Amino acid sequence: MSPEPTNQALDFDAIAKKALADMPPETRFGPKDAEVLERNAEVLLSVREAFVKGFYDMLFAHPETRAVFEEGERAEREKTLLAFYERVVKGPHDEAFFAWLAFVGPVHVVRGVTNPMMLAMLGYMVEFVREKTQGLPDHEALVAAFTRLAATLGAIIAYGYEMAWKKALEHVVGIPPTLAERAAHEEATRLFPLRSHGRG
Repeated sequence: MSPEPTNQALDFDAIAKKALADMPPETRFGPKDAEVLERNAEVLLSVREAFVKGFYDMLFAHPETRAVFEEGERAEREKTLLAFYERVVKGPHDEAFFAWLAFVGPVHVVRGVTNPMMLAMLGYMVEFVREKTQGLPDHEALVAAFTRLAATLGAIIAYGYEMAWKKALEHVVGIPPTLAERAAHEEATRLFPLRSHGRG
């Protein structure tokens, strides 16, 4: 796992809490999901190397995602993902864990990782678990837990990504995020007028 975020430009704890609050409770990764992971930790950890290899084999085989990486850095990225996978399985799934996920958003901005790339690989994670846990008594519970985990990771990382862009724009053009959001909403309303409740 990478060190906990120290950048003071964004409040990662607040970002994580806001993203979680926006999600209906039934869709979030919760304590019962964590219990399922803990109960099956031995099996999940036994396939961690296969998870990491499959993850990066897929990324390096696709030109758009391959372009994100520099020559020779795959081994280091694999170490980071392995540590992340172990943290996901072992926990703790506490506020520091979710705040770290919010920190991934700005990292993706810097690295040029798009949200479609990120969401696609969360899908890979769920399908990997579905395949590797076939036949286990907790198979359905594990797939459900990782589905909610993927939704939670996606929500937090995407919101962190969004807030990183807003903060960067504030520094470049001097527009506070709240004002930029209001202006963007007004312009979007003008560009993409939508009918509301059958009216308009």
